Amino acid sequence: MATTVAAMKARLGNTDYYILSMKAKELTERVKIPKEMEGWDDMSVEERYQRDINYSRVKSQIAPYLANEDSRFFGSIIVAAMNFSQDDSFEPLSEVAVKGLPRLYKTGAAHMGFLTLSGGENLVPLDGQHRLKAIEFAITGRDERGKDIDAIKTPCAQLADEDVTVILVPYEVRKARHIFTCVNRYAKPTTAGQNYVTDDNDVIAVLSREVANDRIGGRLAKYTGNTLGPKDGEFTTLSTIYNCNENIILQTFPEGKIDKTNRPSREKEALYRKKVKEVWGSLLDDIDVFADALSDTEETGDEKRREIRKSNLLGKPVAQECLVRAFVSLTHSPNTLSYEEACKKLNALPWSITEENLKIWQRVLWSGGTDGRIITKNRALATDLVLYLAGKPFTSEDRDALRSNYLKQFPESERAGKDLPELPER
Repeated sequence: MATTVAAMKARLGNTDYYILSMKAKELTERVKIPKEMEGWDDMSVEERYQRDINYSRVKSQIAPYLANEDSRFFGSIIVAAMNFSQDDSFEPLSEVAVKGLPRLYKTGAAHMGFLTLSGGENLVPLDGQHRLKAIEFAITGRDERGKDIDAIKTPCAQLADEDVTVILVPYEVRKARHIFTCVNRYAKPTTAGQNYVTDDNDVIAVLSREVANDRIGGRLAKYTGNTLGPKDGEFTTLSTIYNCNENIILQTFPEGKIDKTNRPSREKEALYRKKVKEVWGSLLDDIDVFADALSDTEETGDEKRREIRKSNLLGKPVAQECLVRAFVSLTHSPNTLSYEEACKKLNALPWSITEENLKIWQRVLWSGGTDGRIITKNRALATDLVLYLAGKPFTSEDRDALRSNYLKQFPESERAGKDLPELPER
């Protein structure tokens, strides 16, 4: 069935394209994911250039967002139109206006008009196939196998009649493949920290922003990256705060996986907030390196933070995260140390970057000499080592497991006679 919609015609490089909107349900019905096209299995490798859909991501993230969020929004979906005739499909406003247009409007009117889709076109997404499937799932509440999606509480029927912006490009094999490649190759994904800045559905992200703004100081929590470089003046990263908060909540409220797509009840969120602020309040006041790094939160204190990061492991986000995880473990059952006692034990550990101290952290949290680098992949092992050094009681089985994991970080030739490190005599 033919459909006529308002559209704008534009040109970039040697490509003509059209900007229009379509109702969400109509879009999902008319635009075919490549794998759903007739003859897909017979297409050549070059023709089958589109990547497969990550249905797990669609079901866990995009579809729940569209179904559950009243303020839902996303960018244009780019569609290639096969069996599409530009000459017969677009009529500019300048040609269909009954009365003559004022001179100032004529140039614009040549690019604005009406686009007719005959119904015989094959519409294929060059960018947006995940969003297309998410629209379908959000409307029905069911996935590609017809099963209910747990993260969608109620199917969003009203989405079917809402408007989605479409950029339609007349199909040419090489050009379509080139557009697809460029759009996906040069699209830069946002960092974890950038996602946490804008996410209002994930309670951990919300609480992490509060900790960053209210307790640490917004400018001192880097959100544009997940690490700190030698020239950065920040204290930590937003993603580190997020990881710590997730651990604090999971350890304090062992209720299973946290729903990051829907905020909890006000009562539960209030409990989360209280606990997170208690922990950070104690750590930032009573962990000596943290307190020193935040003694001057203005730009005048940036140089001190750079120097701390250069000379102390606790100036580095990974080590900060391991310390927080250890603190949470020390202050919860079966250890149940007071916050003050836990901070005292953690302050006593050899965090300064010296040749002697680094022997303890070597291959677990640190690699190389004093000019070496932090190791990011061993957070769990490093946390266990912190707990062991801080005096947490380990059963013989737990100590053997820690020793085994520790020795695995070393070449076999270095393992003979080696045991867990011990704190130097004071």
